[in-house]
Amino acid sequence: MTKMRIGKKKSTREEIGARNIDGVGVETYGNDYLVYFLVQPDNIAVLSETAVKTKIMAMSSVIKGLDSIEFSCINSRENFDQNKMFYKERLEEEESPKVREILEKDLIHLDRVQIQTASAREFLFILRFRNYNPETNEVQTGISRMTKLLKDAGFSYRQASKEDIKRLYAVYFVQNITQVYFDDYDGERFVKGDEYR
Repeated sequence: MTKMRIGKKKSTREEIGARNIDGVGVETYGNDYLVYFLVQPDNIAVLSETAVKTKIMAMSSVIKGLDSIEFSCINSRENFDQNKMFYKERLEEEESPKVREILEKDLIHLDRVQIQTASAREFLFILRFRNYNPETNEVQTGISRMTKLLKDAGFSYRQASKEDIKRLYAVYFVQNITQVYFDDYDGERFVKGDEYR
């Protein structure tokens, strides 16, 4: 019989690579610092061709203005595909007309919810500061520059707060769209009084 070596389990922060999440951004285990900007997209379907070209040029100017910018788009809505498959399978098996009617109504409801939230996406502009040194003001300078570029380009945006970042990570890593509050540490909300601090 061979002995099995069990290594130390990684913490959630280690698994996602986030050493620290603060009010400005995320310090990674790779010695980077990430700052997130949530950008409100324009509906280009209703814009003229000239307006679309102007938006493209504006995006170009933001990209050219910073060499450490990254982009991401994540869903900010629930995905009901597995639920819908379950209802369809149940419909094939179900013999009772009343139960079939309820299942069909549930399917229609899920379709409506999905259609209403189909455009619910979050667009992120991410500043990555490599070889992060908290002693310098590189992060604040980068944030100021990014803010000016986005404002000058006419984008609707806001810098992500700590709660925004935790929500974005929950959506990205576990597709958790519905949770409202995220603990910094497991069980934090259940600890009472000053004993936690």
